Amino acid sequence: DHSSLPRGQGVLAGLLKSSLIIGASTYPLFTVVLALENTPLLLTSSLIGGIGACLLWVASGQIIADESNNKTAGRNFAYQSVATSAGGIAGIILGGYLVAVESASFMYMALAVFGLIGTFILFFLKPIREEAKPRPFRPMFILDKRMLSLFPFLFGTYYLLGQSFTATNLIVVGLLGLSSVPALVIALRISNVAGALGSGIVANRFNKANILMFVTILSLAGTVLLVSTAEMTPILVGTILIGISGVTAYPVILAWLKEKLPEEEYIYSLGVFHVYANIGVIAALAANIWLSPRASFIPGIVALIIGLVGIVLFEKLTSARSNMH
Repeated sequence: DHSSLPRGQGVLAGLLKSSLIIGASTYPLFTVVLALENTPLLLTSSLIGGIGACLLWVASGQIIADESNNKTAGRNFAYQSVATSAGGIAGIILGGYLVAVESASFMYMALAVFGLIGTFILFFLKPIREEAKPRPFRPMFILDKRMLSLFPFLFGTYYLLGQSFTATNLIVVGLLGLSSVPALVIALRISNVAGALGSGIVANRFNKANILMFVTILSLAGTVLLVSTAEMTPILVGTILIGISGVTAYPVILAWLKEKLPEEEYIYSLGVFHVYANIGVIAALAANIWLSPRASFIPGIVALIIGLVGIVLFEKLTSARSNMH
């Protein structure tokens, strides 16, 4: 979950490492609350977890950017994506096993322990710089024309990723039954790992605008396969293509922002990235209330087509700075 709020952009005027640790600690907290099966606590922890996720992802993005240059940023952000997807796969497999041999409550508690261990390890992290430079709070950076040019692409990409967990599952359940869903989820996670590894290899070797346009076409092709058939193999292939293209967006876009934007604006762009991405995910969930599973993919398709133009526009809007280097 990449939950983010504009307020997260200003939090990093404090300690980056502390922000990272505080954000990470909300994940095991939320998992423990799931085991308690208490609705008021669950709602409260969900709110805290959303803010924590903002801290975690924006702080980690800034730390990775500080540790990288324009030639290594794509690779390093890809490593982060690989670790996230691999953790998702491990969680599905381990969680399923623990539920089978123990109980759901035991499974949540066990996974929370792993989260606490990961949070504890962060105390040994030594960032290049402990603090971000104090900056004015700029919530209106969300309307910066350079960032807005990327909005259709990010909205469409994360909209379709959201659909890969919602509408896709509804389609598969209707065709093949509930038992086929775990296989679909694992296939999507594996495609996430493959996409992240691939993006790490190509992000620093090829023009990032061309990479993003290529993965947009992959995502569109995957969506067409997914919604135009009633057979499992094309649905799996379509889901995998969406997974590969979706996870590629994160390292390539963040590396591109580092390359194209001034350093003092980068932290704002990290927050805006996650805001745009989450708008796409929320829209995907909402679309399933009013649209059929197959028709609910249409807004994502339209957004990605517009996103192709936005990628070219961002390149044009930021070309002056690139030409200075």
